[in-house]
Amino acid sequence: MDDFNRSQPFGVIRITREEAASQHVDDLLKRQMSLRGEGGITRDRRGAWYYQNWFIFMVAGLVAAMAAWAIIEPFLDDMLYIQGTVEQLNTDASLPPVMSVGNQQIELNVGTRGSVVVNGEKVWITEKARTYHAGKSGDTVDLATLKQGQALGVYVWEDSVSDIHLPLALFIDPDPPMKPPQKAAMRLENQSAQRKAASMLLFSTVAALVGLAIGAADGLVCRLVRRVLLGGAVGLLAGFIGGFISMILANLAYAPLNALAMKQTGAAAAGLTTFGFLTQMGGRSLAWCIAGMAMGLGQGLALRSGRLLLYGFLGGVIGGLLGGLLFDPIDLLILGVHKPSAHVSRLVGIGVIGASVGAMIGIVELLARNAWLRMVEGPLAGKEFLIFKDTMYVGSSPRSDIYLFNDDQVAPQHAVIRSVGDNYEIENLNRENPASVNGRPLQRARLHSGDQIGIGRTSFTFQKRKG
Repeated sequence: MDDFNRSQPFGVIRITREEAASQHVDDLLKRQMSLRGEGGITRDRRGAWYYQNWFIFMVAGLVAAMAAWAIIEPFLDDMLYIQGTVEQLNTDASLPPVMSVGNQQIELNVGTRGSVVVNGEKVWITEKARTYHAGKSGDTVDLATLKQGQALGVYVWEDSVSDIHLPLALFIDPDPPMKPPQKAAMRLENQSAQRKAASMLLFSTVAALVGLAIGAADGLVCRLVRRVLLGGAVGLLAGFIGGFISMILANLAYAPLNALAMKQTGAAAAGLTTFGFLTQMGGRSLAWCIAGMAMGLGQGLALRSGRLLLYGFLGGVIGGLLGGLLFDPIDLLILGVHKPSAHVSRLVGIGVIGASVGAMIGIVELLARNAWLRMVEGPLAGKEFLIFKDTMYVGSSPRSDIYLFNDDQVAPQHAVIRSVGDNYEIENLNRENPASVNGRPLQRARLHSGDQIGIGRTSFTFQKRKG
């Protein structure tokens, strides 16, 4: 036999190292493993990681949240501000410990050591009032350095006692920069009304823009103009209305916890006891959690998918919770309490909410999905398409659920994927260039995890959660 083989060289098959290690051999092995029911084909290359939904939604949510902050922040002053010359200065005036309001005696827990009148507005100077200039907080204000006729900028906290509003100076700028005349001349009453309106619209604006961005993001990546417009519009509307309603509920949850926290004064954290600080964090986290509920509903409502609706709701709740947890540590511990504005903390907190809501929607979708297609060859290689409803069409029409653009071998409706109980099947709708499963043209076939689907020049791997 050995002599025969040596005399018949044409019977010897030689395979080079390059041929054995080629991608073609890997594809054939994976296809064989898939036909045997093994999952080898699912280990295809991942492609572009930035096509993952969690990343797309995270970026969209972050950009939208920061845009909302930029829109609303100019109208949301943590402290009111007046600027002008000192018209009257009284270093001997102080608020009484008890004030009569009608038949009531209201106890005031405010220590003051004088008053000042600027632009016709009388403001009480608190015992702990500090200087503030060029973005930096200084020492306690020395009243002896203040003079009548001096230019002054005063940051005011308006404390409400019953029906009486007490403007309290917490920071004083002895050398204020020029302010726009309209801003500098605005009365405290008007500033207070503007701040209240901005506070009521804050989360509505954030939720609306985050809803718009997340609702439109997937359609934008997939070049589905109709889905961009529909998902974005529904996300914007659902976010604004839901954000407004949830903001009311959030305030109801936050107010009593904030009041309880403010009573726990101490030196442990930013003037609060450890219990007070944790109570403040918990209250804000609960409030932002409630406010985040509506931010991820747009895509599910637009596509009429209960699964996407649930994923968006859970992602919004978890994202809001994370943003709320970070706000107070950043504002009170990292940036410190001696500042007239929490705009940086609000930017970070709102940015975290937007990014967290987007990322969490993608992660919840990733963890809870049952079946999906991963494009391994095509213009969006690495993109995963969730099978989010019972019947999904694949084709070159922008109305398809999975839109295959830039492929002239794909018909407007080339194939349809259906959910059949706990299983999925694919049906070919094009006779000229039929879809294939594991390299074989098909009319209709049951899909198994790891199957490779070919439609035109585009290839997908079908994946299904085990169990």
